Amino acid sequence: MALWCDRLGRCFDPQDLEQRCGEINQLLAETASQPYISLHDGHPHLHYSAPGADRAAHIRAVTAAGLAYVVCFAGADRLGRCAREACDQAFVDTSRNGRRAYCSLRCANNDAVARHRARVAGRHGG
Repeated sequence: MALWCDRLGRCFDPQDLEQRCGEINQLLAETASQPYISLHDGHPHLHYSAPGADRAAHIRAVTAAGLAYVVCFAGADRLGRCAREACDQAFVDTSRNGRRAYCSLRCANNDAVARHRARVAGRHGG
């Protein structure tokens, strides 16, 4: 599963659209199953892995399909990595304007504090 996580992570790295789609298409090809509508709880919803598939197969199918949905319906630029140098967490930008640069408010605040301290130190000679 660690290898799958590494491969998912690459989809969040800075890259052009063709490369990102190629990475996701490879993941989709490996998890190829026929999505189907299930009514087992009385409400229609999609299943992405075959009935009886193990948990790992289900996780691979759902995560690959999820990335594909984000790229196709929200935009490939909504997949990103945290801009804070000490962090490389991946995230899906769900902000209204699509300009999120940090994985969390905590990382954004830590980065702002670090930039402020660097400016103050620069003004006072180090």
